[in-house]
Amino acid sequence: MTEDETPDLAADYVLGLASAEDRARAEDRIIRDPAFAREVEMWQARFSELNVEFAAIEPPSAVLDRAEHRLFGAPAPQRGGVFGWLRRAATGREDGSGVAAQRRGVSVLLGLAVAAVVALVAIWGVPLYRPGTHLAELAAPDLQIAVRGDSQRLVFRRLSDAPDPEGRSYQLWLIRDGQVASLGLLAPRTTEVSAEVRAGDVLAVSLEPAGGSPVAGPSGPVLATAQIPSL
Repeated sequence: MTEDETPDLAADYVLGLASAEDRARAEDRIIRDPAFAREVEMWQARFSELNVEFAAIEPPSAVLDRAEHRLFGAPAPQRGGVFGWLRRAATGREDGSGVAAQRRGVSVLLGLAVAAVVALVAIWGVPLYRPGTHLAELAAPDLQIAVRGDSQRLVFRRLSDAPDPEGRSYQLWLIRDGQVASLGLLAPRTTEVSAEVRAGDVLAVSLEPAGGSPVAGPSGPVLATAQIPSL
């Protein structure tokens, strides 16, 4: 696949439009190609706005059983192996003991999920992100930042590859009613800041001397700004 096709593959993967072959290729590239992984993250941030107007819907618990009945006949098959055991543990079907068994199954699954996350962090250095609403993007030459968060915090996810210019630092700012407050320096990958955030606030990034601006506001050029929409 050529470099020109990379954005199309990333976008199709995020939207679920990729074929099985392309999806497998995309998942392989996410693991071995950091630039492609960032491309996928960028599309996820852009498309996440489409979900804001729709509330999550929990399907009835019987939907899976009915689907299995139509696909495999009755009774629903008891799958073997690890995945079959996990499903029976989650649904309390291993020993027919009802709620108690289901609770034990959920506890087991939660423990496995935590162990998997810890393994990802320890082995591959995968950062832990708390979800939040996609709020804005800050874009400038050699710098692209996706911003997520809520009324109490902001998470700045750096999507571009370029390092900070030699001897300089990128600094983040929050502007409200003409008042400028520093949110700190932009980290190489992710910067999480606790801050009171309101709709209409403006986020900005400036290029400063190493270590940050020596004054109360930006001392170097402001490279990009973005206004926070309704929270």
